[in-house]
Amino acid sequence: MTQDPPKAKPPKGDQVAISVVDPDEVVRFVLTERMQEIGGNVVGYENLAAFSDQADPARPGVVVFGPSDKPDEVISQVAGLIGFRPGCGAIMVVYELTAEVLQGALRAGVDDVVAVTAEDTELLDAVSRAAARVNLRRPTPVIPPPAPAGSHGPQGRVITVFSTKGGTGKSVVAINLAVALAKRTIQPVVLVDADLQFGDVALMLQLAPVHTIAEAAAAGERLDGAMLENLLLRHEPSGLLVLAAPTEPSSADRIGRADLARTLAVLRERCAYVVVDTSANFAEITLSALEAADDILVLASLDVMSLKSARVGLQTMRVLDIPFSTVKFVLNRANTRVGLSEADAERAVQLKVDAALPSDILVAESVNRGVPVVTSSPRSKFAKSIDDLASVLMASAPAVAGAQQVE
Repeated sequence: MTQDPPKAKPPKGDQVAISVVDPDEVVRFVLTERMQEIGGNVVGYENLAAFSDQADPARPGVVVFGPSDKPDEVISQVAGLIGFRPGCGAIMVVYELTAEVLQGALRAGVDDVVAVTAEDTELLDAVSRAAARVNLRRPTPVIPPPAPAGSHGPQGRVITVFSTKGGTGKSVVAINLAVALAKRTIQPVVLVDADLQFGDVALMLQLAPVHTIAEAAAAGERLDGAMLENLLLRHEPSGLLVLAAPTEPSSADRIGRADLARTLAVLRERCAYVVVDTSANFAEITLSALEAADDILVLASLDVMSLKSARVGLQTMRVLDIPFSTVKFVLNRANTRVGLSEADAERAVQLKVDAALPSDILVAESVNRGVPVVTSSPRSKFAKSIDDLASVLMASAPAVAGAQQVE
């Protein structure tokens, strides 16, 4: 029986790796030999599981699926491939090319479908085009490699922004705080939108999600920094990185508590600060964000219902054994004249106010414009209050390796 060619070393530089997946050893060998004409590293795998276990997730690549499996099975495999390796390209080789197969393949994300009866040049051209597209959509690396083995520097800090009542300005605070932190450190800062059904962080920053936290969850145990890097959006004005909420609310049902915990663990290994925006309830995902947090910002505003909700939320956190040493009470719209004072708020929730953020018309304007206040109006009272909060968080945290503050 003909053997697969020996596995070559990973390709150098920006060269795209080409992989051949087919259960038939002979077919796999023939396709691999054809791909050698393109040049670079070509490796054959018996199935997608072998590819997933052995191929370098940090290397962009094109996977050529051979014709031995049924087309519908291959299409299903492609959907899984793109779920955990969104940067990959995919080519299908089929015994019979029909309109139905082509339509299903393209919908699943396949770059091209080629019949086995086609000329070799047609297949090679299809793979070359897919490789070019992979290089074009390959993002600039934004997450540095993890600390060297044996190093004992502290990990990045997870800051969870939480409120038990909607309308407190939680997302506005999370966004502005994350941007303020990003401006103060040379290391990456990531904002994770963990409000899975109604998260609008990307919208508020005028970002169009291509990938979301749903894909991080789909990767499961295979998730690592290189894979997660491909899922992050970049807010160019500030350098802030964003892991967006799912664009389809139904995707939230497929994201579990362990998925978020795994995602935050990977991010904190490589980033100075990870700010998490949560939903206004104690759902499993929210609990995961609270348990992972080094700092929890509990938000409330100067109205009776908001303060009552904050007090109940804090009582619930105490029952859940979430350490109160991590909690900071943030009073939003603290200068609103509604007959209640900051002292009233402290008595209501039985916590000292750690940060008082003023009400400002500039906040509403910034939301409508999609530009954070700390960027559009850095001298405003709200922006200065956010900067003060960022200073408190940075001062109370152990020095994060490499997270030098920008003067």
